[in-house]
Amino acid sequence: MNKFFEKNMTIVLLAIIGYFLFSISNSLKESAKYDSDLRACAKMKAFINDKESSKLFEQEAASKTGIKVKFVGEYCKKLTQQNLF
Repeated sequence: MNKFFEKNMTIVLLAIIGYFLFSISNSLKESAKYDSDLRACAKMKAFINDKESSKLFEQEAASKTGIKVKFVGEYCKKLTQQNLF
């Protein structure tokens, strides 16, 4: 009975470690996407005064975020408001 408990304990511990590693991996993916979206929005806002560059960076931000060009301005606005403390 003692050997059975020891074998199952290692499996349980490995499963717990695997769960935490998977959880950390998902969290890092979400952070990377958020940072990428924020960077694309910052580029778009940096060139807001130049019409040609503004359109180009607006399209680039739309492709990186996966949002339609029509709505990317509003998305960036909400994203930057969330980032304020």
